[in-house]
Amino acid sequence: MTTQKRTYMDARDATPAIHITGRPKNMVSVDDTFVYKNAKYFCDVINETDLESKQIAMENRLRRQAFNKEALMSDELKQLKRQEFIDRKRRQQLRSECEELRELAEQLRLASITKELEEHMVETKRNRELAKNAKAVGLQRAEATRQQNLAMQEQEELRKKEQQEELRKTLAKQIEEKRQQRQLRYVETLTEREMRMAMQQQIEEEDRAEQLELNRLKLKKRDDMITFIKEQREYKELQRAKSDENLSKALEKQSEIAEQKRQREEAKLETQRKQEEIKMRVGHQVFEIEERLRQRYSLLFDLLIAEYKAKDDERYRQQLKQEQFNRQRARQELELYRAEVNERNIEKARKKHEQTVERNLMCPDEGPDGINKKDIQERQRRKEHGVLLLSMIEDNNRKRAEAAAENMLFFDSKAKAEAERQERIQEERLQMLGSVPASVLQYLPKQVLTDSDRKYFNIQRKEKTLK
Repeated sequence: MTTQKRTYMDARDATPAIHITGRPKNMVSVDDTFVYKNAKYFCDVINETDLESKQIAMENRLRRQAFNKEALMSDELKQLKRQEFIDRKRRQQLRSECEELRELAEQLRLASITKELEEHMVETKRNRELAKNAKAVGLQRAEATRQQNLAMQEQEELRKKEQQEELRKTLAKQIEEKRQQRQLRYVETLTEREMRMAMQQQIEEEDRAEQLELNRLKLKKRDDMITFIKEQREYKELQRAKSDENLSKALEKQSEIAEQKRQREEAKLETQRKQEEIKMRVGHQVFEIEERLRQRYSLLFDLLIAEYKAKDDERYRQQLKQEQFNRQRARQELELYRAEVNERNIEKARKKHEQTVERNLMCPDEGPDGINKKDIQERQRRKEHGVLLLSMIEDNNRKRAEAAAENMLFFDSKAKAEAERQERIQEERLQMLGSVPASVLQYLPKQVLTDSDRKYFNIQRKEKTLK
């Protein structure tokens, strides 16, 4: 908001206002024009402030109203979306639970498939007719084309024959040229063959000379090999003699080593035997000591067991004595209790006899056994029993009435719910029928659509149009 810039007629008007309170001390003359301007300025400021406050209040009110409207619209939209979601879920549940709607959905699906198949068959038939017509036209065109092709083929054959004649002449000329070239090559081949034969004889002579040289070298190598074998044999005999001598020396040395080893083993065995004897003697001594200790321990254990058994027997005897004492004490207490009970029973019988005697003295008309009182008690009991039966009958009647009322309410609510369900099913059925094109409805079975459905969807008129 832009602030208004005020222009003042007098420079003194720009100064802030001065508010004087209290009783003036000195009287000062004041300009009336200045007072008027000051009052006017004050009124203008107040008016502007009021206008601004009113404008702000109006803006706030409008803003609040707009916010409330938006909130209300958003709530309404939420409720509408929620209601739409609930209706959609309810319809889905109704379609899944109701067998009639499931069958209708299946029949609609089959009807749409039937419609598509029929359209496909019509389209196929039309395509076949078009293909048949096109085939007839094509045959005519093919015949004309065939005649034209035959004429062109005859011309082509004539042209090919001319080309073949020219080709035959060219081939004959080429054959003659090749025959002459073959004769020239044959002469050249004979010359080359003679040269190769001469070269081959020269090579064979050279090979023969090389073979003789190789044979001579082989004989020389064989003589050298025989000489080397003889020398090797003599050397091996010398080595064998030396090895026999070394072997005899090694055997003697080995026998000496074996003898020394045997002596060491005998000494070792003797030492081990002596150690074993010492160990056996020590073991026997240890065994005897352990046996004596074991006997001593077993004796001590037997003594401990005997002492424990003696203490246990003493404890058992004390326990038996205590149990006998407890039994005797309980028997005495039981006898005392029985005596007290007998005394109380005797006292009760005596008091009852006294009361009977007193009652007989007070009511001489009654018999000694109190028969009239029993009759009165029996009548009272029967009366109470009758009242109880009447109350039970009334309760049963009331319960039956309440149960009948509850059953009526239940069946009424059930009938109402069933009627609402049938109404929803009918609405959903109409919605399902209306969700598909009217042309699909014509392919449904006759018992699916009622007369009202046909009238509602105007099936008759469309059937006539189709006819």
